[in-house]
Amino acid sequence: MNIRETGLLGEMRAAAYLRGQGMRILEKRFRAAHGEIDLIAREGNTIVFVEVKTRPRGRLDSGLMAVNAEKRGHIRSAARDYLRGRGETPFRFDVIEISAAGLRHIKNAFF
Repeated sequence: MNIRETGLLGEMRAAAYLRGQGMRILEKRFRAAHGEIDLIAREGNTIVFVEVKTRPRGRLDSGLMAVNAEKRGHIRSAARDYLRGRGETPFRFDVIEISAAGLRHIKNAFF
């Protein structure tokens, strides 16, 4: 399996997990001028921007460490594009790590 396929499978697993937590998936692989967001979900009245990091042979925390300052900036930029024209709505940025050790959901991973 190549890197792209691994990432897509991770996103599918993360989306299923979020649905199981009562969230509604609004968008998958949302693309904007300066960034991409893997999943956009709604939890109550909060929009949740989710970065999914799949590391089949890695350990937990390796995915979170990959969401560096540059990556966070791209995600924030794409989130601004998504939110434009939607009025004031609460939102947050989460990271889901998927590794051989399992799935870890980090809420409010960054601001």
